[in-house]
Amino acid sequence: MVENAIIMAGGSGKRLWPASLDNKPKQFLKVNGKTSLFQETLKLAFHLGVPGCVYVVTQQSHVEAVIRECQALSADSRSRLAILAEPIARNTAPALGLAASRMLLDERGKQTCLVMAADHIISPPDEFSNSVSIASIEAERGFIVLYGIAPLTPATGYGYIEIVALLNGTRTSRSPRLEFSETSFSQCSKVEAFHEKPDVKTARGYLSSGRHFWNAGIFTYRNDVFLRELNLHAGTIGKLFNQPNEKWFNKRNSGGIVIYEPAEELRLLYTPCPNISIDYAIMEKTEKSRMLRANFEWNDVGSWDVIAELNPSPKALVYSHRSSNNFVYSEFPVALCGVENLIVTVANNRVLICKKGMSQLVKEAALEDSKKA
Repeated sequence: MVENAIIMAGGSGKRLWPASLDNKPKQFLKVNGKTSLFQETLKLAFHLGVPGCVYVVTQQSHVEAVIRECQALSADSRSRLAILAEPIARNTAPALGLAASRMLLDERGKQTCLVMAADHIISPPDEFSNSVSIASIEAERGFIVLYGIAPLTPATGYGYIEIVALLNGTRTSRSPRLEFSETSFSQCSKVEAFHEKPDVKTARGYLSSGRHFWNAGIFTYRNDVFLRELNLHAGTIGKLFNQPNEKWFNKRNSGGIVIYEPAEELRLLYTPCPNISIDYAIMEKTEKSRMLRANFEWNDVGSWDVIAELNPSPKALVYSHRSSNNFVYSEFPVALCGVENLIVTVANNRVLICKKGMSQLVKEAALEDSKKA
């Protein structure tokens, strides 16, 4: 099993505006139950039974919110948790470089780790754990393993991973439960290419090919392998994080949780870092990539249309008259009269009214709102 976990808890909060804002990104929203997406991700990480540490990489401005969310964990879980605050947002490559450098200082340089986002929905936990176990074997062999989701629709909102060959001769239908064994190496395929969000025609071709999978943004790798590839393909970032220093961090403790906040030395080093994702920095260049066909359900909760599919509107707060197929997210009563196919969100002193299927435009409204803030 994987030895450590890294939870990416940054985000700018634009796709689920106005419930999600710059100072309250979507991982802190409760979109599918009584607990936030971030708390569900924490529970999933500890469900894996990692013997090492769970690192949460977040922005400096989100540290206190992360601490509050983590207080719901048991004392034992909190003792194996470390919060790493970035001096400034620089995308996923520097963020994971920061986590890798902290692992070096913690003498976990050759240990494996799982990287996952704080704002995705993954289920069921046991199937996820099984897939991580399989990926961990390949990671021990020196590969960086991505998790591919068999596409169910010709989605245009996801990046795609193209593999070299079909997995076990199958196409896109979900396979029986993967078993943890030496033969599981066959479940990992060499990556042929990465593809950005396609148009509808291209996505339909991906759906029928049997060789294209949604990129879930989940990774498993050995820390030294990751640092070596970072140094090889993104030297500016790699040279920085391969030589960490304890002087980079101001360490404190809150409720049994260790927090590493950036000292001035790290701020000076981090600010010039390129703003680049791990996909561009490493994954599109490395020969060490492998893709595991995921055997679990995954949703990146990337729009209000997705939220509307996940949850019904709270009936006690919606007064609907001659209206149909609408979704409401609000703590206040909302009346709908003679309308259909709408998404209505009332949060943070803001109101969103959006036609279903058009929620990709919400980001534009969020950007306009941030300019006026």
